Amino acid sequence: MNPLNVLKTASQPLLVALYLGLIGLFLVLDIVTGPDLSFIIFYLLPILLAAWFSGRRIAYAMAFAGACAWFYADVVSHSSYSHPIVPYWNVSVKLCVFLICAGILSRLKETVDREKDLARKDMLTGAANRRAFFEAAQTEIDRLHRYKHPFTLAYIDCDNFKEINDTLGHEVGDMVLRTIATTVPRNIRSSDIFARIGGDEFVLLLAETGAEQATAVIEKINTALLDRMQTEQWPVTFSIGVITYLRSPANVDELIKKADNLMYGAKREGKGSVNYAVWKESASAR
Repeated sequence: MNPLNVLKTASQPLLVALYLGLIGLFLVLDIVTGPDLSFIIFYLLPILLAAWFSGRRIAYAMAFAGACAWFYADVVSHSSYSHPIVPYWNVSVKLCVFLICAGILSRLKETVDREKDLARKDMLTGAANRRAFFEAAQTEIDRLHRYKHPFTLAYIDCDNFKEINDTLGHEVGDMVLRTIATTVPRNIRSSDIFARIGGDEFVLLLAETGAEQATAVIEKINTALLDRMQTEQWPVTFSIGVITYLRSPANVDELIKKADNLMYGAKREGKGSVNYAVWKESASAR
């Protein structure tokens, strides 16, 4: 088991207990070994861990705890100084170093997280992008293969979108896409993924959702979308292909292809319709 993965999934109270435990350990070692050996560098370990895994505020708190622990060890060891102010000066300097290290690393972590988030978002709509969808879809395929939990994919295409761009302009077309991207997430769970995968085409991945549940969700979403289009007086409807998987598809490309085919089937039957299917065949059975 990777220790870093354990830290990523651990609860904050458990992480704080770990940080304080490490500080306590280094405090004891500092007291036992006396002034001859310095453990000051080791106090940075829980501070840096806190900065990376728990955020700036907890990292700053650990910086204060580390500085106080070092100061206590210094007092207990009866270190001799040329002036009474020296230990207070030393602890102030060490606290500043701890705070600077905590601040730099926590800001770096925030930047990394922000860049990761942006790399998985569609710049126009703010919805998840193709990359984020592929990652989430592969996770669902693996979960289905391992635990036999079904999931559902809906492929959503905007009817008459080209006419919107041609008659009302691309700015209105962009507004339509952004409106879709803000409407759907309000009607799904946080565990579901709504992504724009190109042009006026979106996909909705409903995690651990069977056919009956999926039908209710898609009807709710379609109604909400049509209401928004009507409110804005945009002549847009939606052709949707919905497939529930009871057995794992071979890969994400196959997953999308089947839902895409269902969507085009719905479009051929008449714009503004929904086409449902359930996939029971496993990839190994074909």
